Amino acid sequence: MDQREHIARQAAGVVDGAVEAYERGETLDPVDAAIARTNLRAALDAGIHPFELDQYRRTAPDRD
Repeated sequence: MDQREHIARQAAGVVDGAVEAYERGETLDPVDAAIARTNLRAALDAGIHPFELDQYRRTAPDRD
């Protein structure tokens, strides 16, 4: 796994965690929100398109 894939997987995991918490009716605390923003920003800065993250997500939306 190269660094780009690692960043994408890490950001996708954070997105999944936020989506799953929302689905359970929980709110994302400020620390988790900051971690999510940082991971997503790192993915964008690495040139990873948001749709590219979907291939690593457990909660990926259907794009049919």
